[in-house]
Amino acid sequence: MLKTLKCCAAAAAIVLVTMPVYGADYPNKPVRLIVTAAPGGGEDTEARAIAPFVEKHLKAQVVIENQPGAGGKIAFEKFQNTAPDGYSLITYTFPKSIIIEHQGKTGYKTKDFTPIFAWSRSSQILIVNGETWKTFGEFLKAAKEKPLSGGLSGRGSTTHLMGLIALDELGISKVNWVPYEGSAGSVAALAGKHLDFTMSLATSAVPLIQAGKLRPLLLFSDKRDPYISDVPIPKELGYDMKFIPTLRGVEAPPKTPADIVKILEDAFRKASQEQGFIDIAAKRKMVLEPVGSKEYAKAVADSYPFIAKFQAMLTK
Repeated sequence: MLKTLKCCAAAAAIVLVTMPVYGADYPNKPVRLIVTAAPGGGEDTEARAIAPFVEKHLKAQVVIENQPGAGGKIAFEKFQNTAPDGYSLITYTFPKSIIIEHQGKTGYKTKDFTPIFAWSRSSQILIVNGETWKTFGEFLKAAKEKPLSGGLSGRGSTTHLMGLIALDELGISKVNWVPYEGSAGSVAALAGKHLDFTMSLATSAVPLIQAGKLRPLLLFSDKRDPYISDVPIPKELGYDMKFIPTLRGVEAPPKTPADIVKILEDAFRKASQEQGFIDIAAKRKMVLEPVGSKEYAKAVADSYPFIAKFQAMLTK
């Protein structure tokens, strides 16, 4: 019996010694960071801004690879079957991946991806031309009297989702939505008086707001934006509104080992705290708000049932 126990113990020791430690020599080659949009947009510029600081802490080169197409669907479907070795990551504006899932059949599931870290959180804002309504109350009264034309940064985008949430919460029965290629298009159209209002990421509208050409009426967030701190939020006007966080961060492929996740999360977290990156963020009016892997995973899980409520309208 004693001999048997000794043999078992020896076998167990051998197993422990030979078991692979996935992150032991990670990383030992460049890490690919896939951007689901073309060069020059918000996703791309933020990825390129943080990459050098990630390289410093990861001690490996970070190579940006743009994979635009179908709003990100093409990149997401490729990513679903990418090796979970930590050498391929993806960055995009969450929750657009889940919105795409609710618009039709896809070859991926966001809930299968492995959340790593998000460095910034953006909020949608309702803005009008500077020569029209002066208060949110005036706008709301007009919107309930007749359908207004509202701009979006693309049908099925995060701004479209927030627009639908806002209509539902504010009791506005109908809006004539006009989709554009990105927030820049809808913001420019509003400045030219081709729209009654637009929904936009706050970062896209700040320059024209500060120039006085556009007027922000409501920020869809649970706290004010430091760059446009005089813009009210729903709870200050008596609305108990739910939001899905609009995050910019990174995820790894499905089933990425926990030790690699920790290495990546630590590197991105430290990168987001670098003064050089903070300075870039301030210049771009980015609101830095660290979201770790566990909190990111919760945001993904919570978003599915909420977005499903608006599924039919997102496809129209």
